[in-house]
Amino acid sequence: MKTGCIILAGGKGSRLGRDKAWVDLGGISLLQRMVSNLRFLNSEIVIVKAPGAEIPPVSASVNLKVVQDSVTGKGPLVGILAGLVSSRYRFNLIVACDMPLLNRELVKYLISIAEDYDAVVPRLGPYMEPLQAVYSKDCILEIQKILAYDSLKVDSLFSRVRTRFVESVDIERFDPSHLSFMNINTLADVKNAERLLGRS
Repeated sequence: MKTGCIILAGGKGSRLGRDKAWVDLGGISLLQRMVSNLRFLNSEIVIVKAPGAEIPPVSASVNLKVVQDSVTGKGPLVGILAGLVSSRYRFNLIVACDMPLLNRELVKYLISIAEDYDAVVPRLGPYMEPLQAVYSKDCILEIQKILAYDSLKVDSLFSRVRTRFVESVDIERFDPSHLSFMNINTLADVKNAERLLGRS
């Protein structure tokens, strides 16, 4: 099933001193690294940035489109909406740009089971991972309704649409240590990710 890719590049790196998209990891920005990680899907990549924000230069051999949130400071749900509206595909893998250890086999699995659902969301115990999940355009109307009530929680979407949760037992078939969900918030996270990437 052909699936688009949407990268949320609006994350603030307050503890890192710059927007996360710009954070250097092994000489490559987090945004460029995510674009490179998604290239294997050979699909359009939509980058969603905050209004007025600058993003680092990105090169890719795939079709890239840059769009922006309709409003600033409203969290990832607004970015998900902007990405889904802009994508030309019904199904889209949506990822935050600060997860540099993306697992290709897990991504392919999420996509492979998405056809009968509006959202396919990994869940590690009680913790959902909505920023590495597959969403269909059928979520657009429900997201708009949620935002109209000034609710910003991504999790509130999942009771309103056909959602398939992928539990730890399935995730661990592909990613036993859950490294694909490690995100970058501190300098220590950067150093740890560089160590893990060097090992791989």
